[in-house]
Amino acid sequence: MTKIANEREVDSPLAAQPDFQISVSNFGPIKSGSVELRPLTVLVGPSNTGKTYFAILVYALHKSLGGFPLLPILFQHVHRFLRQSEKVKRSATPADTLATELQDTLSKLEEKGRSLRYSDLPKSIRALTVDHLIDPNSFGAILTAALERCFDLDTVSELVRLPGDYRMGVTLEAKEEAKQLWRFHMEVLAEDVKTSGHIQDSILVSKEGSARAAEFRAGMIEFRDFIEERKGVNDVWNSQFLLDFFEQVLKRGIGSLEETQIHYLPAARSGIMQSHRVIASSLVARSVRGGLEPLAEVPTFSGVMADFMQKLILFSERNWGKDTLTDLADILESEALAGQIRSSQPPAGGYPEFVYRPTESEEDIRLTRASSMVSELAPVVLFLRSVVSPGDMLIIEEPEAHLHPAAQTQIAKILARLVRAGVKVVVTTHSDWLLMEIGNLIREGELADLTSDSESDDSRSSLLRPCEVGVWLFRESDMSTSSTIEEIPFDRTEGVEPEEYEDVTEALYNRSAALQNRFQEVAGAALSEQE
Repeated sequence: MTKIANEREVDSPLAAQPDFQISVSNFGPIKSGSVELRPLTVLVGPSNTGKTYFAILVYALHKSLGGFPLLPILFQHVHRFLRQSEKVKRSATPADTLATELQDTLSKLEEKGRSLRYSDLPKSIRALTVDHLIDPNSFGAILTAALERCFDLDTVSELVRLPGDYRMGVTLEAKEEAKQLWRFHMEVLAEDVKTSGHIQDSILVSKEGSARAAEFRAGMIEFRDFIEERKGVNDVWNSQFLLDFFEQVLKRGIGSLEETQIHYLPAARSGIMQSHRVIASSLVARSVRGGLEPLAEVPTFSGVMADFMQKLILFSERNWGKDTLTDLADILESEALAGQIRSSQPPAGGYPEFVYRPTESEEDIRLTRASSMVSELAPVVLFLRSVVSPGDMLIIEEPEAHLHPAAQTQIAKILARLVRAGVKVVVTTHSDWLLMEIGNLIREGELADLTSDSESDDSRSSLLRPCEVGVWLFRESDMSTSSTIEEIPFDRTEGVEPEEYEDVTEALYNRSAALQNRFQEVAGAALSEQE
């Protein structure tokens, strides 16, 4: 357990966090490809190749699952499935059967040195979990609705863009040391959504996890006793009640099932930061119909934009003092912004206002009058200070936008420090400077490992390891109508930069040299004529 500050704690689950791979086919401009999510996941490539599409897909999957969990159990979402599913209603579990299943699980927990596995859970729970995963009216419907909301679509089939292929696929796999833990696949054809999946056996609480195992066992005993005492009152327990109670038992014993938050900073954040109060006021004003006056259709935001707006409108400063993430916000202000981002709540209510105060100044500047760099970095500072927590995922589109090259390298260090603080980060970028510095940070991490250098303050360290970073190139196809995805592996000499960047640099150098040679030829010829 790692103490952060002011009684904030991060409880690391005893079971190892799985790796997640997302694969797509015919998804927007992406013909096919896979991305394995790492602590720092970087999406690079030309414009209109699907980087933003993929980042929004990550957001939609995370929102639908409540994170990327060890098991795909979403009790808050399963309830809707239970209410609608006749199959589940017909399979309500008799109390005697449930009590026996619970006792079997307890017996396995009591075996000395034994790990708790997924196969040890009550059969009723495992059946519900699989049904929820594979039924198109359960998790498939949840993800479909999330995609339509996040992309602002009337129907998810609108994501299909490539000519001649009307079938779209999305696959999410959880793996641990190359072993698949569970898999979900969704296929969309016109209005038809098909889903499939499976869950393999895996360790939920390791034998070393005595504290977690004890918590889980206590919850199981409480659950079993509750069922035993009420056998005569109601001999059949419906599935919704079963999950309601068992949810709390699982969360007590398996920390990686707990829901985490995700935050998305869109590329248009600068403009929204400058105008969010005007936009919010306009929407509220339009939300009330006056008499019989006709109301024109109000344009809608995509889900990622709406969520970003909502966090700004409801923004409030955290009150637990300094911690790792607020320290990072301070570093960003002092080293990149040369000033502070401040928030204020109007006395009479309303929406918060964000301003910039330069260092050694006593006056605030509205963001509409500050530099574009300030507007770009302001939401990053605010989110680190009061929104993001360790364990969350943060997606930032083009963090280098409007930044001087020196500030771009500083952003790379901030991303690395976020990883060290336990935040999972996904970025889209076009910046050679950002990628070059990420490569340098990986080299520093390798060097520290080789020399056994101790890190004086790990939470503020900007070291990265190759296994923590995934850089994925979205490459245009020959026809430039679609793209594919491939990993750019770290090379100690080349770093993590796409070959295309070197090609552009070489082409610019060659053009510069050719122009210089041509200038000398023309100037020499002119001088000869004068002589």
